[in-house]
Amino acid sequence: MFSPTASVRSSCRRWMESVPPLEDGLDPTPEATSLRFDHNPLFHNFKRSVAINSSALNKFASDITDSILANKSLKVTEWDADGWHYTGANYLGGDGAIDGERVSEYKELMRMERVALYILTMDAINFCFWPLPGDGGVEDCNKEKNGLEYEHLAIALRKIAEMDDATAHTGNDYGGALPKICAASSYELSPSNLVALTPNKLQSLLQPHFPPSTKSQRYQLPNIQTRCELLKELGNALMRYHDGSALTMIAKANQSADALVRIIMDSFPGFRDYVDINNILQGSTSGWESAKSSPSVIHFYKRAQIAVADLWAALGRCQPEFTPLVDSESPYKYLQNCCHFTDMNTITTFPDYRVPQILRHVGVMKYATSLANEVDDQVELEKSGIDEISIRAATVVAVEDLVKKVKENLGVKTYVEDSAIDQSKLDKLLEDVSAVTIDWYLWQQGEMLDRQNLLEPHHRVRTIYY
Repeated sequence: MFSPTASVRSSCRRWMESVPPLEDGLDPTPEATSLRFDHNPLFHNFKRSVAINSSALNKFASDITDSILANKSLKVTEWDADGWHYTGANYLGGDGAIDGERVSEYKELMRMERVALYILTMDAINFCFWPLPGDGGVEDCNKEKNGLEYEHLAIALRKIAEMDDATAHTGNDYGGALPKICAASSYELSPSNLVALTPNKLQSLLQPHFPPSTKSQRYQLPNIQTRCELLKELGNALMRYHDGSALTMIAKANQSADALVRIIMDSFPGFRDYVDINNILQGSTSGWESAKSSPSVIHFYKRAQIAVADLWAALGRCQPEFTPLVDSESPYKYLQNCCHFTDMNTITTFPDYRVPQILRHVGVMKYATSLANEVDDQVELEKSGIDEISIRAATVVAVEDLVKKVKENLGVKTYVEDSAIDQSKLDKLLEDVSAVTIDWYLWQQGEMLDRQNLLEPHHRVRTIYY
């Protein structure tokens, strides 16, 4: 069975450990005996433009460890601590859809369905905010800029999702004793509404909720046509393959994060974020089924993985497991705890713009001179080119190594420096450290530094994948 998260880890590490550096000043990463260059001669044809500085990584891991011990946890913002995201907290719908003792269970599952649709909608179009709409080239630093950021999209979609919180009713027209868990047509993010979207409709829904534009800065979602197509794809596939229900799709993963990443990409082609290096060499590429096992493919799957992490953060990590009020044999039992994934440690970091930007800032990632100059000058990089692959692969490997080192440090430092900490507390600290939580930590640190204008520019690629 194809494991997308394992494929991300192995292919990114293979790139970093098998492809020689572009210039002598780039220190090669430590070699791994299990992933040798000879296994794939295709990599002979490339020179990677990014390296990982082991000394800087160890120092950064030590700093993160010290922060964890000082705070007794890895300090990351919870799902809706900033008020950006839709939680369905004020959702009052569902009355009359079902009678008797199961009304509370039904209403909670309907709230979860709405939140899940919000997350899938958001992560279907969560990419590349920086170009101005209609901008066909590199932004001139002296011209008007697009100030749109992730939080503006998240807040706008939240406000759209809240529009029918007080009036929504069941969307079930199926008859039978028990209604299905499907969003009502009054919910703008329901599959039936997503499939009917047009670019103008999407723009009219979002734009009123963005900040007002100024003389020097606009707030407008670029590439609206492509984003509309991706949302239509989302709605169509949910109706075609998953009975029109996000929770039904999620439940098919049987509480496996890795399986849900695979289901998302099997269902929605717009989430299939991989690069076939044969395409660089020969102008050919692997189709989806062959890409799963092709040795020439570098896997990333940023948006599919972050969708699963967001579902876990909103409907698993931040809320207790579902306790049925009636009995343990509820007909909805298969949906109740579907986002309490048991293998979140399989999810990798989300290789996008911000995480490599902060890793470069602290010296963990080092760019070749030519790449550093292009990034600092805000020159757009080639989509799926060597530089982009190198940045994203290095990001995945660096975070994996950070997680490993932080966990090692916690074991040593709690034993040597804090004899008062008991094993159960240490186990909880270790459990909290994963590629997902380290990614969140790095992203939040990067956002803070960026707002203070303390970060170098991030790399720029026009892509739908991040």
